[in-house]
Parts: sequence; structure tokens; C-alpha cells
Amino acid sequence: MWQVLGKDTVPVKLGEDWKQRMAELAGEGPRRDKLEELFSAAGFTYYYNTEQDVHAFIFELPTDTTEGEVQAYTRMIQEVRSLTDYPIVAFEQKPQRCKLVVTAEEEPELVGKDRTEGYGSGKLFQPIFESWNEHRSR
Repeated sequence: MWQVLGKDTVPVKLGEDWKQRMAELAGEGPRRDKLEELFSAAGFTYYYNTEQDVHAFIFELPTDTTEGEVQAYTRMIQEVRSLTDYPIVAFEQKPQRCKLVVTAEEEPELVGKDRTEGYGSGKLFQPIFESWNEHRSR
């Protein structure tokens, strides 16, 4: 049986159940308000990497979010998390490895209409290719 912060769950609901349990643990007041602000402002993704056996909770904030705001959200999540002794995720009563990512950085698009200049054309990697050629010619 899977659990998230002490609540029984199933893998397909683990991410949403984590958010619900965090809100419950936060209680009422400013901590809960800040958590709900994060939940509404950020894109949220949960995934379980079976290869590395790690659960990931990822919040992607708008790019205009300041570093201080990102740190404040992270501290607040850690504070709420510390309000319980339950593991974040457990399977058959055994704690699982987890990671939390709160970011406002946007990854460059490598393909598609909005791709970052240089990636699609190979310009960014040209100095590396040239250094390989120089090394081989010696």
C-alpha cells in the first residue's frame, strides 16, 4: 500500500494527494494562504522515476518570480513538511526517496517553433566540434 504524508493513496493520485495533505498540514492562516498561492501560481508535476527509484514534486513558477520568492516558497514547504513525522512517500511502510524542485527558470526549447537560437542549428556546439577536429589533427 502506498502512502503520502500518512494518507493511503495510489500512484496515479500521489501528486494531488500530496498537495491535499500539505494543505491540511498547513492548517488555517498565513502558511496555508502562502501554500495555496504557490499551488495556483505554479505549474505542478509529480512523477516517479522507476529507474532511480525517486519521487519528484516539481513546481514551475512564472519566470518573473524573484529568487527570494522561490526561496520563501521552498522554506514554507519544508516548514509544513516538518509538522508531521510521516515520510513524504512510503510503500508498505518503507520510506521512499523524494525530491522537491521549486523553480522559475525556463528550459530552452530545443525543437519546435520557439527553439533557442543556436541549439537547433548546432551553432552553440560548434566550438566543441572544432576543438575535436583540432585535437584529431595533432
